[in-house]
Amino acid sequence: MMAIVSLLLMSALFLGPVLWRIWLDRRQEEADVVGADIRSAINRRLHGESLVAVHVVARSLWRPGRVLLSVPLGYESLVEAAWSGIVRRLPPGYELVLSAGDSRHTAEPHDGERELSRAA
Repeated sequence: MMAIVSLLLMSALFLGPVLWRIWLDRRQEEADVVGADIRSAINRRLHGESLVAVHVVARSLWRPGRVLLSVPLGYESLVEAAWSGIVRRLPPGYELVLSAGDSRHTAEPHDGERELSRAA
């Protein structure tokens, strides 16, 4: 009896993490497929590669998946142009998050400061 219990315990210690990793890999594979589909929709709608970056976070037991779209400041019209294709391809269980560029980098220099050109 003790040998069976120890065998089950050792099996659980080995199989638990393996099964957990398989589950996580399947979720990530699903997220990768969603990301590829969204990128394809954006490329078709905008007739080629664009400045729209797509990052997909896989869903888990406690939270939905996320599709993060980000563009540089001033290029928000790219997302507007591809919006209909993106929303149609968004699967259930995923939320869409939009992010524009950071405005701190476009601020005017202070008095006495000037922007230096980049060397090389």
